[in-house]
Amino acid sequence: MKHLELTGDEQRTLRKMGVFHPHPGTRLRAQGILRLSQGLTLQKTADEFGVHLNSVEQWWQRWNKLGLAGLYEGRHTGRPRKWTPQQQQAFGELAVSEGGTVGALLRQIEQQQDQVPISENTAKRYLKEMDFTYKRYRYSLEKTKSRGVRACPQSERRTIPTRPRTAVRIAVFRRIRFQSEPSSAVRMGKDRPDPRR
Repeated sequence: MKHLELTGDEQRTLRKMGVFHPHPGTRLRAQGILRLSQGLTLQKTADEFGVHLNSVEQWWQRWNKLGLAGLYEGRHTGRPRKWTPQQQQAFGELAVSEGGTVGALLRQIEQQQDQVPISENTAKRYLKEMDFTYKRYRYSLEKTKSRGVRACPQSERRTIPTRPRTAVRIAVFRRIRFQSEPSSAVRMGKDRPDPRR
């Protein structure tokens, strides 16, 4: 393996990244590249950071190929969605027209069309992404309207009468103090000897 040589700017950047970067994986890779530039072997660097030898070798190869950009992680895509956006839109339209529970909507979709079955949680997530909310007291779905924040003049604001803050603090303190008393102190009177002695 060739010795990894860094310029002064690269070393300063890697030191800062190794301490201040928000992602721990990027911090680890920056520190690893610094250690490789200080003359450590791949195996010693892997042992020092508690990672596999192949990981350190990948860091080194990505640094040589991409430079600083090689320290960042790639995109993790995950599994693709079961329904296409058109199928999700049709499901949203059915929810608007029919309403009802998610389970009832899924049963209707299964009867009408030949689609891949999805779980109720997935259906709820799709509906939530389309700005639907579930009204528990009516067992139905409703599309929410996005309300902008409007400025309200001071004269129109309603005030709710409350107790003074000191009274609230005292009441909370009293409850906590009352509950935190040891149960043995309540049971033992002053005339009884302490059994622990």
